[in-house]
Amino acid sequence: MIAALRRFVSRRVGRRLFLLFIVSAFLPLAALAALSFMQLRDMLLQQGEQRLAATAKGYAMTLFERLLLASDVAAAAAGRGAGPPATGSLARLSLHSLARVEPDGRVVAVFGNPPLEPLAPAVRERIEEGKSVVTVKPATGGARVTITVPTTRGGEGAAVAEILPEYLWQPELFPTETDFCVLEEKSRVMLFCSTKIPDDVLAATVPAPSEVPSALLATRWLRDGEPQRSIAWTQFLRYAFETPDWVVVASQPESFQLARLLEYQHIYVPVVLLALLIVGWLTIRQARSIVGPVVQLAARARGISRNDFESRVEMDRQDEFGELASAFNQMSSQLGRQFAALTALSEIDRLILSTPDTAQVVRTVLERMRAVVPAHFIGVTLFDHDAPGHAHSYFSETNSTEGLAYARATLRTEDYELLGRNPDGAWVALVPGSRGILGVLAERGLKVAYIQPIVWRDVPCGALALGYRDETSGGDEERRQARDFADRVAVAVSSAWRDEQLYQQAHFDPLTGLPNRLLLKDRLTQEIARGQREQRRFALLFIDIDRFKNVNDTLGHTAGDAVLAEAGRRIQGCVRDSDTVARLGGDEFTVILTNVHDPQDAGHVAEEIVAMLSESFEIDGQSTFLSASVGIVAYPEDGTTAEDLLRNADTAMYRAKAAGRATVVFFEETMNAEAVSRLMLDRDLRQAITKGEIAMHYQPLLDLRTGVVCGAEALMRWNHPEHGPIPPARFVPVAEESGFIDELGRFALDEACARMKAWRAEGLPVKRVSVNVSPRQLRKVGIVALVQQAADGAGIPHECLEIEITEGLLIEHADSVEGLLRGLSASGVKIALDDFGTGFSSLAYLNRFPIDTIKIDRVFIDGLGYKRDSEAIVVAIIAMSHALGKSVTAEGVESAAQLEMLTEFGCDSIQGYFVGRPMPAAEFVAFVRNRAPEKATAPILPFLSR
Repeated sequence: MIAALRRFVSRRVGRRLFLLFIVSAFLPLAALAALSFMQLRDMLLQQGEQRLAATAKGYAMTLFERLLLASDVAAAAAGRGAGPPATGSLARLSLHSLARVEPDGRVVAVFGNPPLEPLAPAVRERIEEGKSVVTVKPATGGARVTITVPTTRGGEGAAVAEILPEYLWQPELFPTETDFCVLEEKSRVMLFCSTKIPDDVLAATVPAPSEVPSALLATRWLRDGEPQRSIAWTQFLRYAFETPDWVVVASQPESFQLARLLEYQHIYVPVVLLALLIVGWLTIRQARSIVGPVVQLAARARGISRNDFESRVEMDRQDEFGELASAFNQMSSQLGRQFAALTALSEIDRLILSTPDTAQVVRTVLERMRAVVPAHFIGVTLFDHDAPGHAHSYFSETNSTEGLAYARATLRTEDYELLGRNPDGAWVALVPGSRGILGVLAERGLKVAYIQPIVWRDVPCGALALGYRDETSGGDEERRQARDFADRVAVAVSSAWRDEQLYQQAHFDPLTGLPNRLLLKDRLTQEIARGQREQRRFALLFIDIDRFKNVNDTLGHTAGDAVLAEAGRRIQGCVRDSDTVARLGGDEFTVILTNVHDPQDAGHVAEEIVAMLSESFEIDGQSTFLSASVGIVAYPEDGTTAEDLLRNADTAMYRAKAAGRATVVFFEETMNAEAVSRLMLDRDLRQAITKGEIAMHYQPLLDLRTGVVCGAEALMRWNHPEHGPIPPARFVPVAEESGFIDELGRFALDEACARMKAWRAEGLPVKRVSVNVSPRQLRKVGIVALVQQAADGAGIPHECLEIEITEGLLIEHADSVEGLLRGLSASGVKIALDDFGTGFSSLAYLNRFPIDTIKIDRVFIDGLGYKRDSEAIVVAIIAMSHALGKSVTAEGVESAAQLEMLTEFGCDSIQGYFVGRPMPAAEFVAFVRNRAPEKATAPILPFLSR
């Protein structure tokens, strides 16, 4: 060959032909190769930019979802009031620290080391609106992201949580070869960056706040000599979190986006070189016949540059020119299929990003594969994850004019085994009578099929099938293209299923499967709109399971969850399919009864629900009996908005509980007024101490043996600036319900101890001061230390302080309070049993507990003088108490006759209006000094008559 070439170029004609070959064949082919290569490179870079933009957007949306989840977790963890969440809980996994903002503005740490500064006015104003606030503070290596969320309606309480960086950014989940940086749009503060990006690149990539994110272009830059591509996406946060928008910058190596170009280069370059070698050899061998074939080949090359892959080089020759033409035609067909496949895949990628409709993606896949893959049958089967064992099949026959078809398929065990054994695809011989995913192919007389599994998260979720009537059909190229299309379908399926899963998580209760509060409000709003449009009425039932806490306390939370799930099923069984049953949280359920003609119909349904929930719950072989309280509102009589209806139904439910539970109550406007009044009273009460509206009054306690005022009972009084004096019977129950009674109890202890210290310093003959302690406060851990701390802080002996408890506390919580009472008694604090005789009095309680004083209830004192049974009871109580070594105090003494009889019965001391009303501290001191007898043994009646 070398000798022939030497002989050829040694001649002038040969040299001219060789130069002509160089000019007419080699240069055009080289230019065509370079042009095609550059066009393909530009197209791949454009597709890479689109995918990179989608990745940046997806990561930005993920950050937004994590902020939402963190706000819900912080609100739930701070609002429970049960102390720090357990290790391994969602709060510990997502939050670095958490603090609770009390309604009075105090910031209390729940766990971690949160900042305890009061909320800024702007943040407090937004929290009162029921909205969350995200705050970003620069820090070494990133930024600290803090979220403030309301925990109660009206913004009385809030939670401040610092989000864990590893939870928010999660760099371990980044896509392959992709880096992210997140910065604040307005201030350009860097929040997080998985890799260093130069400032000038960020300045060129990140848009100005006025630019539209979708109009951004990628920025090209170098890292260690390697080209990189970066693109930014702006995530809107101002409305949801009142913070400047975040900008997500996603970066990828340019080589990662051009990975497919290498595959193309390995095919294209050898083919072009082969063509040049063949043309050169034929030029040497057949100089006279070279011009025609070269012209044809050059024309065909220009057609390829115009994306014309259908035309062919017609050259019927049995020599090298014929082979070259055949190779060129084959290359053109292969390039055509590759370009068609790339175009189809690009279109599918755009479709996946733009629509969650999996069926539309499948239809596009089938349409494009018909033009790319020379199969007689193309089908896509998707498993129905809501109905295991069933699938949807979409298919198309190349020779059919009917277009796409659809059929349902029943899956067999063999189908799952086939896909599981062959994750990379398999050829399957078809036989008549095949079922499952092969049934559609066998029914059409196909002989062989290539089955490519569609895999999501390593689990088959469908299959792509190529069917052939000839057993020798099909090749590697078809298999490779089938895998590419199957991957795209898997992405579409995963996206649709993920969206469906997110919807389920956002709108349905995971325990019962019922709609949650969010979906309930949406359906309630729709029902209100339908009622306004069609003049239809409906009713809303608010259901609360009575004493459900006992189930969790006695049987455990697992049993409690089972009871809630069973309760939801029973409630659903009492209503129609058109009605909505929802779980608001805890043991609260709601029911929307549509198209109700008479509110009494809703009452009948509610009574049926109460009856069903009153039946036995069988949990782990144990029978548990519960009941339910139901509040009912009717639209439009009891409210015209979702919030009004829910609030009024809640009010009616609490009225049902107050009526004795297991009761159905309809809402009335008076209930709402009372609820609002109690809410305002609770709000004002929480500020009354700091405003100086709460004061302690003291009622004197008279020793009947000496006539000396030996003690005083501290009683709380509230002088409201607008409503005037509010009796304790009004505000104490409100404080008990809201939990503010603990704060009031601490205030009463501190004030009484401080007053006792002043009396001792003034030489007042008062031996002790009595303070009432609520059952809630006494049952709390640390009450012993709290009482001792109050006495020690005032510097008075513990014997000067007396704690008054009710008889009902001993009966209902005997085991839990016995240790606390013994601890108080051991420290020297006196204990008085108040209102004795009104409950289930028992000598066993008096003998069991360390009680120093028995206070006879005024109901028996009132009967002295005209009720013999009252006299007998008083005499018995005094005798019984003295026998047990207890002192006796009579309450509510209001006459001299009562005083004489109590003195005769041997009572130790008395208190009541006959001795003195509750009075401010200064008046009490004057009362004691002005009326103190000159001698301890002076008659009592003259003393009182002064």
